[in-house]
Amino acid sequence: MNDGDVKYSGNGTTTVESTGEGTTRRQFLKVMGVAGAGAAAAACGPPDNGDKLIPYLIPPDDIVPGTNVSYATLLTGAGPEPLAIHASVRDGRVIKLEGNPARPTGGALSALAHSTLQDLYDPDRVPGPRQRTGDTWTETTWEEGINAAGAAVASGATVLLTPPAIGSAARFYQEWADAVGATWMPWEPFGLEALRTAHGIAFGIDAIPTYDISGSDHIVCFGADFLGTWLAPVEMGARFAAGRIPDHGIQARFSFVGPRLSQTGLKADEWIPARAGTETLVALALAREVAQRKADGRAARVEALLAPFTIESVADATGVEPDKLRSLAEHFATAQSPLALPPGIAAQGPVATDAHLAVVLLNYVAGAIGNTVRFDGEMVRPRHVPFAAVADLGRRMNDGEIRTLIVAGANPAYAMPTSLGFAEALGKVPNVISLSPHADETAAAAGWILPSHHELESWGDGLLSRSYMGLAQPVMQPVFDTRQREDILLQIAAAAGAEEAFEATDYRSYLQDVWRELHDRMGSDAPVFEDWWHQALSQGGIGLGLPEQPDSAPALTAAAANYSFRATSAPEEFSLVTFPTVQFYDGRGANRPWMQELPDVVTKAVWSAWVEIHPETAGPLGVATGDLVRVTTDGGSVTAPAYVYKGIRPDTLAVPLGQGHTAYGRTAAGRGFNALDLLDGTPDQRSGALAYAGASATLTAIGQRGKLAIMQGHDYDLDREIAEVINIADVPNAMEHQVDLTTLVEAAFDADPQSPYRWGMSIDLNACTGCGACVTACYSENNLPVVGEDLCDQGREMSWMQIMRYYEETEEGFQAVHFPTLCQQCGDAPCEPVCPVYAAYHTPEGLNGQIYNRCVGTRYCANNCPYKVRRFNWFTYEFPYPLNLQLNPDVTVRSKGVMEKCTFCVQRINKAKLDAKDEGRLVADGEIQTACMQSC
Repeated sequence: MNDGDVKYSGNGTTTVESTGEGTTRRQFLKVMGVAGAGAAAAACGPPDNGDKLIPYLIPPDDIVPGTNVSYATLLTGAGPEPLAIHASVRDGRVIKLEGNPARPTGGALSALAHSTLQDLYDPDRVPGPRQRTGDTWTETTWEEGINAAGAAVASGATVLLTPPAIGSAARFYQEWADAVGATWMPWEPFGLEALRTAHGIAFGIDAIPTYDISGSDHIVCFGADFLGTWLAPVEMGARFAAGRIPDHGIQARFSFVGPRLSQTGLKADEWIPARAGTETLVALALAREVAQRKADGRAARVEALLAPFTIESVADATGVEPDKLRSLAEHFATAQSPLALPPGIAAQGPVATDAHLAVVLLNYVAGAIGNTVRFDGEMVRPRHVPFAAVADLGRRMNDGEIRTLIVAGANPAYAMPTSLGFAEALGKVPNVISLSPHADETAAAAGWILPSHHELESWGDGLLSRSYMGLAQPVMQPVFDTRQREDILLQIAAAAGAEEAFEATDYRSYLQDVWRELHDRMGSDAPVFEDWWHQALSQGGIGLGLPEQPDSAPALTAAAANYSFRATSAPEEFSLVTFPTVQFYDGRGANRPWMQELPDVVTKAVWSAWVEIHPETAGPLGVATGDLVRVTTDGGSVTAPAYVYKGIRPDTLAVPLGQGHTAYGRTAAGRGFNALDLLDGTPDQRSGALAYAGASATLTAIGQRGKLAIMQGHDYDLDREIAEVINIADVPNAMEHQVDLTTLVEAAFDADPQSPYRWGMSIDLNACTGCGACVTACYSENNLPVVGEDLCDQGREMSWMQIMRYYEETEEGFQAVHFPTLCQQCGDAPCEPVCPVYAAYHTPEGLNGQIYNRCVGTRYCANNCPYKVRRFNWFTYEFPYPLNLQLNPDVTVRSKGVMEKCTFCVQRINKAKLDAKDEGRLVADGEIQTACMQSC
């Protein structure tokens, strides 16, 4: 490669070889000669304005240069659950997101939520208002855009399409629609319409229950990926770990029912590999067996309904041995606190409501309703229109019934099955106005883009439970020329002649008016509003007291007791399963480089999409992992690399959702394929939910190799005893041989005897779900660059932490073990003595240090590392503006030729030591949390 060549520029970071041209001595001294240069650099605009420096002589009273300020706020669009967070701001820019420790999720945060920072600083965000002129976009003014949108809305037949809202925004959108004569359609691609419909049939209520995972001693999951992408994975993951602590005498049995082992399924103790679409039959057969064993009033209520579903009659249809079903039923019936979890997106087929209702009946006869399944109002999710309603909107658009469509925060042109032609129908709407901050597929089809603020730049709120309202506030000034989404709508309403419909002139005022009403309802015990409001801002929300609790154990309705379950036919060849991933969810994470480079939990693949097939299916076709195959359904066809996976049934094919964008940004466009191209848009007739599973598919080998970068060399530890599995029954015996960690540390003590500190960290492999939140937190904290698919395929990734996924064979099949690997801070580190310049050294506190400006890049240390966790900078990775604003100023950005690795977040250690020194004390054990610890 010649000097100056660009190695990769499609992932948000650019890798270049040094040309010798860079910052001159004069420029360097000019920058360093300015007091508060770091603050000035943070506040500057694009790089070409960097020479206009202003001395930070009179700083704001509430800002201390070089220290972080933490603001509490709320993320409602970062995945399946709203998350209360703390945003760390340095000199006016957000550099890190962490969970709010006061909420049930604690300090934990998902990988997707961490990557919201890259969404904020995305170089491909729409920088200001744009108008389509032919096939190109032209800059325009906000006044022109608002006036054009107002005229379009005033012409009538307007639809406002947004994500579901869980707070004041829901009230605002409805009031806005009423004021301008429009229709508001809140829509979520991965909605819960089938779950809500089933509970409406069973109990006559439209509610989402609380699933007490930590309080159950036997969990049977019928496909919901509750540790990854379903309902509340951050909160439920913590509860799952709390229910499986062997040394505390707690280890809930976990059984997984479904055709494919997902991230959640890999943590199961037992896999019931039922055919795709037959989860309903398994649940009903189990319910019948449990009812016969219980023989109580609940069992009598549904005896006639369950009578036809004997284990023998469903065993052939489900492909599961009768003895396996009986054993599962016996364990579930004898459990003290059983819990059945419903299907998730990957198991949502054309009879999704029936599957959910079958699980409801299983919980009912097992006595779980009111115990481990409680309708207590603590799990709040906003209502939304079903998929079928949005499909009908596409029909109305195609028929010319819609004159104006305003899309704010949704991307139906991507998230609707291609076979429905929604993107083409957009072309028949006279006025399509996008309020998206990104040039996604829907925005690309619009006539106007009026870009809205990012969540971290916006005001908002959300009901997190029946007794707690979260509050969102802007944590920094807008990065681009954007406006708050609701402010744009207020201005459009005024331009359409409905300015008198709202007393508030901006959304902050509207939000405060709503909160004043909330304050007044709390009575005289509440402090004055201004104090109460600022308290809510500082905490990220406010407790609402304890309103009357709903009936947590409602009675079963006659409609449920006499329900007629619908039959489904098995596909002739393969059943297709599409599933969301923790990286991309419904596609919203695809333009974030951290998510593209985060290995998939199951396959460890990056930067692509694939087709999972069983070894028995791959063998006759001569297909190995990475070979191209073609999957064809009634909806369409895709060609992609295969991934041979033993955790899937031989009659099932599985493909991930979230990739295959044609727009959205440089990182997302052209990556993999859109799995929705394979769906024909069949809805569940009872709930209107999209059938993501159950399509009949064929598989063809192409006979060529594809490109699939996989970040793990082998699925097994090759008898090196890295990943160990032990039967829970053997735990008491194993505990007798438990090592005393204190004795172990003292025996291997490698710190300076005069030092009061020796740092160490332990990881609970039994609790690890492989979600990758720790990996992304490390990227965010330590300025790790992404390198792109090509370099990943060469093994040149820069991640300081990787989560290996090893399989261990057992009598009943196999178990998966997630094994995080990072620098072990070895006491007698093999990397240290081989460094010729002493860049690798041992600190007085037992850490394996690395001096970047001393390293000459021999890579001897990496060769000698038995854990292979050192990373070498083959190139200088640059972060295009404004991604560079996210960099943590406490951590050096490394350059070409330098070795790096995990430091145990030494910058956090040093800060804690300085704070403790100021207070005249030592750092307490557990006071410091590394970024990975905090996120888990």
